[in-house]
Amino acid sequence: MKCGRTELDSVRYIDDEMTQEERAEYEEHLLSCEECRETVERFKELKALTGRVRMKDPTDEFWEDYWKSLYRRMERRVAWIFIIIGAFIFFAYALYEILISFKKFTLDKAGLAFVLAGIILLLISVIRERVHEYKVDRYKDVQR
Repeated sequence: MKCGRTELDSVRYIDDEMTQEERAEYEEHLLSCEECRETVERFKELKALTGRVRMKDPTDEFWEDYWKSLYRRMERRVAWIFIIIGAFIFFAYALYEILISFKKFTLDKAGLAFVLAGIILLLISVIRERVHEYKVDRYKDVQR
């Protein structure tokens, strides 16, 4: 049979967050409920384990490596932005040339048109996916 008490009661009991009356009532409940006794024991073990965990302070070397890594990532992003802008300008100019000299449709223009169409479709697909992911991201408001 499933007990109606919540695990929150066990946590409050272990963390000594209950009033004297609540504590006395819960201890009386524990005498008759095996499920809650087992829950309390599991939480006591968990508290003992987590109580032994100690956080190390980051060293100066860690922070130095962190900032170097951050700068590298920023440099790479800026580089990719420049590459994308340059490619966009190049392909926009190529599209312009195709459109103004459309009377002489040759094989190289056809190939370039297909490449441009593929890149444009890929770009639209990536933008659409990024927008969708941003809308459904549960953690977008979490500050890191």
